[in-house]
Amino acid sequence: MEKSCFVIMGYGIKNGINLDTTYEEIIKPCINTNHLVPFRLYDEDRFNAFRCDEISGSTSIDFKFVTCLNGADIVIADISTMNVNAIYELGARHALKPRSTILLCSKDKEKEFKFFDLTYVPIIFYNHQGLHIDACEIKRVQNDLNKFIDFAVNSDTDMPDNPISRALNERNIYKEIIPDKSLYAIYKQGKEFLDNNEYESALDMFNSLVELEESVENILLYALAKYKIAEHDNSEKSLIDILNYLKERIDIDNSTSEEIYGRVAAICLRLFNISGDKIYYYEALKYYMKGAGFCKKNLYCPRNYCALLLRICEVTDDINIINEYYYTAKHHAKIYVHMPLEVSTLSFEERIYYRYNKIDLDAIINDGYTDYDNIISQISTNVEISLLQKDTLLQGIKSLNGSLIRICNVVR
Repeated sequence: MEKSCFVIMGYGIKNGINLDTTYEEIIKPCINTNHLVPFRLYDEDRFNAFRCDEISGSTSIDFKFVTCLNGADIVIADISTMNVNAIYELGARHALKPRSTILLCSKDKEKEFKFFDLTYVPIIFYNHQGLHIDACEIKRVQNDLNKFIDFAVNSDTDMPDNPISRALNERNIYKEIIPDKSLYAIYKQGKEFLDNNEYESALDMFNSLVELEESVENILLYALAKYKIAEHDNSEKSLIDILNYLKERIDIDNSTSEEIYGRVAAICLRLFNISGDKIYYYEALKYYMKGAGFCKKNLYCPRNYCALLLRICEVTDDINIINEYYYTAKHHAKIYVHMPLEVSTLSFEERIYYRYNKIDLDAIINDGYTDYDNIISQISTNVEISLLQKDTLLQGIKSLNGSLIRICNVVR
């Protein structure tokens, strides 16, 4: 049976992007390759089309798009221009249908991507050069889009792929299995264990959470507890297992979540620390850099990206490369330290991380801490900071201080 398709996007040139190029060069060829047909809005096929502006007839636009959004088997949405109508239609589709909605977005809009509810939804980002798209990029995006369409057409899963349907589906499951407040109670207990460095107990709690709700947030908490155990044991195998666990459950490379990139980067960095394999160094650097592009909270990824650049001495003796990484770290630190974040909305824990990450960025800019011993003392004696946070902050500051001393001795 033929599957129907509807496309959410603007048309013509909007915000310097030729949307028709995306439609004609990428979306339409994939639609044809997968033998998709327009949603049957009218009985006569000649009046139907894939995109709203192409649909004939005097019927109101809102009737056309709502009916197609509700009825189409597959919806492809390009939100490159952040057009309010396209975003509204995407939200309507998510509310109407639990799955088979595919998102595309121009890569130069990736850093502007601030839709929290779409952070964990797989998105095909692509390089749009404004009026045209490079032929190699067209082929790559077509390949990705064909895979998404193939899954939507041929997969027998009934798992929701959007945040609205997923939340409603999980809510119904919770009502059948557990009392309303028990999930939060499990989370709170697990977080308390984690903050007190009781990682095995935290792992048990977060494992229960994942079994009840396999959300990205809970998967990351479970992975964090396992990471802390592997870090304590210096177990390379356990760290690789955690990395594979995350890759099996999360579309990491298409994410727009700083938290996902930060967690994966931390695992890769620990693998580098244990094995000395520079592949893990560059992987950690890549994921910290990607996470920095989506920073909304406490400067975690920006700080760690700059700090890791300074450890290039552990990977190469080439003075030109070392100089390049050193000045890149200082340059980015100057940008990140002034990054506009809504600090007042952060939790106490996040504000503490923000404060000391900012101090670390200043240290990178100034080639060292102005009051290193006092900073260490402040953290060590602060009774309001959890054991986990103390260990994390102290370990990070001591490591960065050592990196600054080493690289400054080389570049001077």
